[in-house]
Amino acid sequence: MKEVDFKTYQLLLQNKSVAKSAIPKSVLQSNMFQNLLQAEILKSSKFGRGFKIDVSKEIEFEKFFNSTFPEQDVSKSKSGNIKKYRNSKATKVDSSPIFLFRGFSTYQINEQIIDLEKQTRDFGLFSVIPISVIADKICFVENLETFLNAEKLLGNEFLFIHRYGRIGKESISMIKAKEVLVFVDYDFNGLDEYLRIKEVFGNAELYLPNNYSELFKKHSASLKGNKAKMSKAVKTSNDSTVVKIREQVARTNRFLEQETLINV
Repeated sequence: MKEVDFKTYQLLLQNKSVAKSAIPKSVLQSNMFQNLLQAEILKSSKFGRGFKIDVSKEIEFEKFFNSTFPEQDVSKSKSGNIKKYRNSKATKVDSSPIFLFRGFSTYQINEQIIDLEKQTRDFGLFSVIPISVIADKICFVENLETFLNAEKLLGNEFLFIHRYGRIGKESISMIKAKEVLVFVDYDFNGLDEYLRIKEVFGNAELYLPNNYSELFKKHSASLKGNKAKMSKAVKTSNDSTVVKIREQVARTNRFLEQETLINV
């Protein structure tokens, strides 16, 4: 995450309202910023001759900030210079997971019946810090862009779920479902996320298309950076699907992005 992103969101956190003209175009046009607008965590409103961006859901925005910018390294420039930006006061705020939902039915979320189809069709998604979720069929989707289009591949029967940041076992323990599908990139990180989810949902299945081998041959990409690191869980797993993908990725140093399945 770049310094400009951190400083922009920190300014919004501190002031609750910022002139739109003061926000860098790269931030305004980013998927993350647009997603916050769609979830109505941020709102754009008329201000004088221009517009301003307001934090409309302060608790949700604070949780988003702490989840997105934990006390960790933030890239300062293209040269890879690293610096920590979070101060000690900010790190004292407890972090709660923000989840994004999309679906085409009604679901019980936080003990309320939510018409998720209306939310999805009107606003693109539904954002919440979940306390409880009940659904027949759910699908965890690793990447945001794929999450926003997952029904094109998997149909309208699933409650699609995407979380800001890394999915932890505690953060999904409040979800109850009869059928659990996991749709991730076919690399070591994706396999690790699948195995974490499977620790909570023993019946979870990794989505693997019938033509996976053909797609891999035609559309796989070179494995770089942190995607090339295999966790202990992935390395020692006996899950047949994990073993198949793990060995192929290790052997070829290539992986298949989940977004490819939406676009082919």
